[in-house]
Amino acid sequence: MLLNARQNGFIFSFPPDYFTDRVKEKYKKYYQSLILPYDSINDFMSATIQSIDFPGWQMAEATQIRLLGKKQDFKNSVQVPDLFSREFSITFKMTDAYLNYFIFLENSLDFLDFENKAQTFPPMRLSLLDNQGYLVASIIFNKPILKSQEGFKLSYSSGTPDFKVFTAKFVYFNFDVELDFN
Repeated sequence: MLLNARQNGFIFSFPPDYFTDRVKEKYKKYYQSLILPYDSINDFMSATIQSIDFPGWQMAEATQIRLLGKKQDFKNSVQVPDLFSREFSITFKMTDAYLNYFIFLENSLDFLDFENKAQTFPPMRLSLLDNQGYLVASIIFNKPILKSQEGFKLSYSSGTPDFKVFTAKFVYFNFDVELDFN
């Protein structure tokens, strides 16, 4: 059996109400006037995603000393969901004039505003695709909270075009895995 080495088949979907109405309206002319116009701000922002860091887990084993000083390791008593770091990060490619950065920033500030009573975002979906582009499984992050957004550096000293990115980090309560290969 030959395995396909392509490991980049994923789609991240922001919930329909992730971006505030104010941000949607403010940037509507921008994302609809691009060479490839987008129907919604969610589609535009999802198209600029470059990578997602899925969380791993780590268990500290419990150690017991047996007779004659022999050590034996055992599973610890921490529940499996609590072994995960419960944090994921999304890396975006910067667009022209850094506008996707400022779309995300303004939306983040609206969410963090004390006038906003919502404590978490609606569930976020990471869809995993096979090597032919068909949906195989989805990971749903429940009760995500925006934890941080990196800054970026502007400089006149570099004349070389480069690939700029920014990263947003989220924490979540738990995640569900749904199989979708029908």
